[in-house]
Formats: sequence, structure tokens, C-alpha cells
Amino acid sequence: MVSNQELGKIFEEISEVLELQEGDRFRIVAFQNAAQTIKSYGKPLELIYEAEGTTGLQKVPGIGEGIAERIEEYFKTGRIKDFERLKKRSPEAELEFMRIPGVGPKTAVKLYRELGAKNLGELTKRLSKSPGKVFKEKTTQKILKGIKAYKSLGGRVLLAEALPVAEEIVAYLEKLPGCDKVVAVGSLRRRKETVGDIDIVASTDNPAKTIAAFVKYPDFKQIINQGETKSAAVHRSGLQIDLEILPQDEYGSLLQHFTGSKQHNVALRTFAQEHGWSVSEHGIKLTRGKRKGQLIKCADEQKVYRTLGMDYIEPELREDCGELEAALKHTLPHLVELKDIKGDLHVHSNWSDGKDTIVDVAAKARELGYKYLAIADHTVGLGVARGLDGKKFGQRDKEITQAQKKFPHLKILSSCEVNILASGELDLPDDVLKRFDLITASVHSGFSQSKEVMTRRIIKALENKHVNFLGHPSGRLINRREGYEVDWPLLFKACVANKIILEVNSFPDRLDLTDTLIQEAKKYSLKFAINTDAHAVEHLDFMTYGVSTARRGWAEARDIVNTLLLGDLMKVLGKSH
Repeated sequence: MVSNQELGKIFEEISEVLELQEGDRFRIVAFQNAAQTIKSYGKPLELIYEAEGTTGLQKVPGIGEGIAERIEEYFKTGRIKDFERLKKRSPEAELEFMRIPGVGPKTAVKLYRELGAKNLGELTKRLSKSPGKVFKEKTTQKILKGIKAYKSLGGRVLLAEALPVAEEIVAYLEKLPGCDKVVAVGSLRRRKETVGDIDIVASTDNPAKTIAAFVKYPDFKQIINQGETKSAAVHRSGLQIDLEILPQDEYGSLLQHFTGSKQHNVALRTFAQEHGWSVSEHGIKLTRGKRKGQLIKCADEQKVYRTLGMDYIEPELREDCGELEAALKHTLPHLVELKDIKGDLHVHSNWSDGKDTIVDVAAKARELGYKYLAIADHTVGLGVARGLDGKKFGQRDKEITQAQKKFPHLKILSSCEVNILASGELDLPDDVLKRFDLITASVHSGFSQSKEVMTRRIIKALENKHVNFLGHPSGRLINRREGYEVDWPLLFKACVANKIILEVNSFPDRLDLTDTLIQEAKKYSLKFAINTDAHAVEHLDFMTYGVSTARRGWAEARDIVNTLLLGDLMKVLGKSH
């Protein structure tokens, strides 16, 4: 069966090729959105196609007739003809260069055609030998830095791509007789933004049967090895899946060990040694006193930390960033949970570049149990996203009023994602901005401005009395674009002065603010909103990734404004509703 991840990557590549060839912008966005929809969709599209054909595919939000026909072609033939024709017009090197963080399509074409580099190795040599020949030296150094970052990824994929694969395999193993504990560990369990291989550990009373069933998983395209308690396979998505069966009485210690991080485990073992213990993946051994040499086995993780006098440390915190000290002092944060979220404050509709109607988005929000939802379409300055002017927002708000009648228990808020121009001005006048219930301001262009200019630009925008939130604050796209340079302490102080709430954007390739910046912002007592930036109804399910990022940033429910009921939220925003 063709996995959604495999299929989504094809449409992602189609959009990349179109970008290289300066294709129609709306067509590019359509393929980008289709790729994201396909990769994040809960049910395999091949099963939908087998049951209902292209008609069933078109019921998936964001998949129109043209996309559905191409999916059908791939299911039937293993190829998409017009994509292959497109690819022949763009060298493979241009595609690879465009995947370097910070390198766009025009730069990728220039690197290939003017430097004549055919791969990353050649590109690195030619840029290093002749800085300033094709690009300014500063730009050259930025590209070289991007190449280094790209190579360091080592095949790592977005958390949102790896997690559904891991969850499917874990669910498959959990159904096996006698397989009572199955957990995906490592960076995935810690909810890092990117994941390499997927490591799964299990406890079972029949390891041989579990391994035998594992290698028969239908979406594996290759079995790397099969032992008595270990096995490895390659999933159709290209991800390597490693399974290890753990002894039941040592399960807690081994689970803690395999979850990591390496830095956390080193710090834990160092602390243990200093206090008369020796910690290993098999248990905790006493190294002093009358019971010296005794091994304490831990069937669960809680016992590992409890034995060392610590509170249990959630996986997302295990990065050696002060969690051991907090666990000893019993001051660990009570991390925010998905169930705490009362609404989504940054969602796009088909009035701008979203794929679905306000009614459809509202129906999904109610399905998720939300109390409120902010429709935050793009503003006029972002033409590529079909941004709205004041008149069109007025027309849109009539639709919000009609949708509100259908959903009396969901407050639908009128909002916008206003564009921060290069000057720091906003692309809508105050007499339009004052009409909205709440406003998110975001940077969408001019990413290469200097640190000082970018900082002044954003602060100027935040000083507008109508702005409530700073959207995707660093502007980064994971694996594709580094965030712009900002003086974060100065920006955080400006947020405090202007009562600005920082967004934690849940979109899988953003996760912005980052976990480390959330920790820094908390020192200024700033508040956050975890939003999805959804452009289709299924994107509202991305909230889990934003929550995970906030948890990695030590955020509690009290730090997140959209854990509040509507009345309390509006008080925080200084509005009555």
C-alpha cells in the first residue's frame, strides 16, 4: 500500500519543481497544501480510493478534481506523467539546492547555472574558493551555513511525518497477544521537531511471536534484520523502524534510557554517582553503605526518578535544561495538555488562502470541543494569499454572522493576520483594524533585513494599539528557512510594554516560537497562544504539535491564553465581549 507520507512527498516535489520553473503561484500553493493535507490525513488515501474512487478522494478537504486524478494515476501506474515531464526541465541539482535552508528557487537556479555545481560537494567547493563571485560574500557565507545545516539533518523528517507512522505501528503491536507495553522512544517521544529513525520498545511474554508479527507489518518494504529480541525494517515512507523487546522487570529503566536525551541521561548518571548510585539501562545499583552492590530493578519510569529522590520528569523536558534540579526541588512545571485548549485563535478560511468555508471550519472546531474560534484571514498586502481589504472583510464578516447562527455554542471571532510591512507599518488602516475582535500581526517578506532593522520593524508593528498577537514570531520554516535575526530580549520587552501575546504556531514546518525561545520568553512573564495557522479543516488537528512544543518550552496551562474561557480571554486582551 502507498503510504500518505510517500504520496505527500510527491506533491511536495511537484510544488518545488513548479517554483523552480516560476510556475503559477496559486497552482504552487495548491500543490503545497495538497501535500500537507495528504501527509497529515488520518486514513490511508489508497483505502479511500479503493472504496470510492476519485469521488472519495475529493471528499478529503483540500483535494480537488485535478489532485484526485493525479493520485489515481499514481495508484494505478506508480507514476504521474505530467510531473515526470516537469522534472525533465529542471536538473536534480536545482531541486537539491532549493532544499538548503535559506535558498529559494531563484538562488538554486543561479547556483546551478552560474557556478556549474552539480551536487552539494561541488557547490561547497566552488562557493568556498570564490566567495563574492556570484553572490555577495555575506550571502555566500549564509548559503555555506545552510549547506552545513542541510547535511546535519541526516535524513531527519518533521515530527508530523514520523508520528503518524509510529502510532500506526505501535497500535498494530499493541493488538498482539501478550504485548502489553509498546512505546515509541527517542526524539519522537520527547517530541523533538524533527525525527530520524523511529525506535520502538515493547514488553511481551513471547518475544519471538512479537518479532515475527513485526516483520509482517504490511507497510514495510524491506526487513533489515530479524533477531530474537530485536528487529529493524524500512517503512514505505523511507523511515527506518527499530524494535527492541525489553525484559519486563527492567522495562522502566530501559524505557528511560532509550527515551534520552543523551545529555539528560549523562546528567542523571553523574548525579547518581555523586550520591552513591550507579544508573544503567538495567536498573539502579547502590555503590555505598550496607547494601552496596544491590541492584534495584525498575518496572516503570516513575520508580527510576523516585529512587533518586526526584519527581517524575516528563519526556519533553529531558534535555538537561534544569529539569533535574527542578525535579529534586519539586518545582517542575505542570505542563499544558491538549485537553486544556479551549479554542484556536489563528485559522484561515477560503476567503483568503484557506481551503474551506467558515461553516466547515466551525464544524471541525465544535467536533474538537472548542468554545471559540478566530477566523484570521490574510490582509490585502499578501496578494499571493488572496489577502482581503476592508470591504472584503466586511463581506466575510456577514458569513461569520450566518455561521454563528448554526453554532450557538461556539463563539466565532472576527480576526485577521495583518501583514507587517518592511517599514513596520501594517497593511490595513486603523479604521479597519478596530473592527476586529482580535488581531495577529506577522512578517511574511523581507526576511533578510538586518537584526537591528528587523527588530525595529516588528516592535513598530506591535506598538499599534489594535494588535494582540505576534504570529509565528521567528519566521522559520523547519529544514527550509532559518528564522530572521531579531534582538529577542528587546523584542520580549516590547511585548511586555504593549501587552502582546506570542504565538506558538503548530503548523508542522513552523513550530514557532521554538521551545528554547518559549523558555526565554517565560522569564519575562509573557503569555502565549497555541494556534494551528490552519488552512484546511484537518489542519486544526495540528494543535497537538504546538502543545508539544509549548511543553518542551516548560509552558503550563496558565501561560497559554487559549486555555481560558472566552470571557477571561477577552479580559486578558482588554476587550469586552
